[in-house]
Amino acid sequence: MGQLNDPRNTFTAMHHKVTGDLLHLMDGFYSNIEDGLFELAFRNNDHSQRKRCFDLMREMRYRRGSLMQTFAKRLQRIGEVWTGERDLPVQNPDLSAQAKEMAEKCHSHFGPLLRSIRERAAYGSDQEVKSFELPISPYQVSYQFVASCQSLDFDKHAILIVQNLFARFVLDRMGGIYGDCNRTLEAAGFYTEAELREVSAG
Repeated sequence: MGQLNDPRNTFTAMHHKVTGDLLHLMDGFYSNIEDGLFELAFRNNDHSQRKRCFDLMREMRYRRGSLMQTFAKRLQRIGEVWTGERDLPVQNPDLSAQAKEMAEKCHSHFGPLLRSIRERAAYGSDQEVKSFELPISPYQVSYQFVASCQSLDFDKHAILIVQNLFARFVLDRMGGIYGDCNRTLEAAGFYTEAELREVSAG
């Protein structure tokens, strides 16, 4: 392949940075969640719905440490997929459906960039692009989040609110993270399919 360095080192360093960047976005998520819940509460004339928003606000504040820790651990574990130390684990179908719905807009918005990352990563790992699973895809990030929330005692309406806010303050802001990943893989000498065709033709 022509890379000077072990691809595993590139993947490990990149995933470590992505994890840190995601946790930074989670800080922003928490910084904005109270404002978001206040907004939802005061746009709603139903007293019970307002109460639900305020109860959720208190619960999210109380559970912040455990939620962040669980999310970080899950992100770290899935990072082992890059190096072949771990296969993607079997996923809960209900949580998977929630994650797919959350990630749909992000996948659509960053589609070309995500494809470029996936092609470069597949090249670096000697895998087929069509079968390569991206551990940092919007779906995987969403799945690790909803799985982390399982310890929280939320009703379905509260879960939907939290998921919408996560999509707004985390997933929608991942463009810079994905751009950095693409540049990191490019600098490591990992080609997209189009670039590989150009090199082969030249």
